[in-house]
Parts: sequence; structure tokens; C-alpha cells
Amino acid sequence: MAYDVLRFEPVCGVIEIESEDKHLREFDRRGLSGSYVTPSRPGRPYEFSRIQVRHLGRKVLELRWSKAGDFQLIAYEPGDWEGLLARAATVF
Repeated sequence: MAYDVLRFEPVCGVIEIESEDKHLREFDRRGLSGSYVTPSRPGRPYEFSRIQVRHLGRKVLELRWSKAGDFQLIAYEPGDWEGLLARAATVF
């Protein structure tokens, strides 16, 4: 669901994470915020993408993956934020 919300957000900038330039998309609605970073240079299969979701400032979800097939669930904390995210995803 986080991806469903964030993929429609416009790129709001380029940031450097771990020496890699990333396109940044963000949302912030009713205490729920998130970011989605993707490689700024396509065609590099080992560069990672990442989604982070925060509820009331606390990180509740972080996923990280690459086109090479790597996938990591870094953080997940179940809670009310999941319903808020589901409602935000149905808007799109």
C-alpha cells in the first residue's frame, strides 16, 4: 500500500544516500508520512530503492530492494497507521 501512495507523488528532489544519488518522493497526511527513493541512474541493478513510512514521527515500516533481486524488511511495527495508509491508497 505504501508503494501505491508514493509512486504517484512527484519527484521532489535528488538526495545522496550511501554515496548514491536517489530520486525522492514524499507524502505527509494526518500524522502519516513516507518517502520513496529510487536510483537516479537507471540500468544499475545493484542500486537500491527504499520505502519508509512514519506514523506520528516514529518509523513503522522500512523496505529496501534492488533490481538484482535483493529484498529486506528493515522495520515493521503493526498499528493504526496501517488503516490510515489503506485509506490513503484508495484515494488514488
